[in-house]
Amino acid sequence: MQRMKSRMNGNRWAVAIVAVAALLMVKPIFAQDVSETRLADGIFMLEGQGGNMMLVATESHTVLVDAQFARMAEAIGAKVEALGSLPLSYLINTHFHGDHVGGNAYMSETLGATILAHANVLKRLADDTDFPREGLPTETLTDRHALDLGEYSLTLKHYPTAHTDGDIVIWVDGQNIVHVGDLYFVDRFPFVDLNSGGTVQGYIDAINSVLADADEHTQIIPGHGPLATATDYIRLRDMMIETREQLRAWHAAGADVDTMVATGLDEKWAEWTWNFINEERWIRTLFNDLQASH
Repeated sequence: MQRMKSRMNGNRWAVAIVAVAALLMVKPIFAQDVSETRLADGIFMLEGQGGNMMLVATESHTVLVDAQFARMAEAIGAKVEALGSLPLSYLINTHFHGDHVGGNAYMSETLGATILAHANVLKRLADDTDFPREGLPTETLTDRHALDLGEYSLTLKHYPTAHTDGDIVIWVDGQNIVHVGDLYFVDRFPFVDLNSGGTVQGYIDAINSVLADADEHTQIIPGHGPLATATDYIRLRDMMIETREQLRAWHAAGADVDTMVATGLDEKWAEWTWNFINEERWIRTLFNDLQASH
């Protein structure tokens, strides 16, 4: 049975992008530690405060995917040096949100990284007058890109209109490891940034594309949450499809969005709510996406 709920109205959407990841954090703000999980020889998932990172270290190159917040930069740099080598060859940004690019300037100026991102990431960061110019990407891609690191090679692929308009995923070729950035929030309602080119269908399409290249042994680094598998990723896709179908049914029956929020989703999705994208905001995201597509 669906449940009736009372909701408090308020500033539902007036949340700055840089605050997104602050709400995502489960660690206290003063804990400046960076932990690693070894995925293969020289390949690690790194966790701290912000979006999950990936480090790929070979004899000739060290590549970091994403850079969390600026306040984490020195701790991240120390972890890079401990696990790989400096100077840092590349920093790859999966998209432009602050919890993934805050350390860009430090990685470039102090650690020597060339910053690589989708062209839309450069445009959005360049348009942000508060973002340090030293942290702007200096190399961009528009569709696919390959990086030869010696022992490993990386394949970068752009997914338009997904979480944002600048999302890329990074595969470690031959290792069955992929970093999908904020195209994955593990067992949580995802943040689809409708104001920055994101769409629900584009997000679902991106998941399906990644899954088409994955198998039961694929190690998936999500933007937020623990290391995952293809089976885990399917849960997110299926939730998005099922809850969107519920919204479409309500809409066809003539319900307005406030009625949808008051009615609420099926009880089985209760544990997917969290402090940034709670059930109400997920319903409103689905509704606004539906309105934009008509």
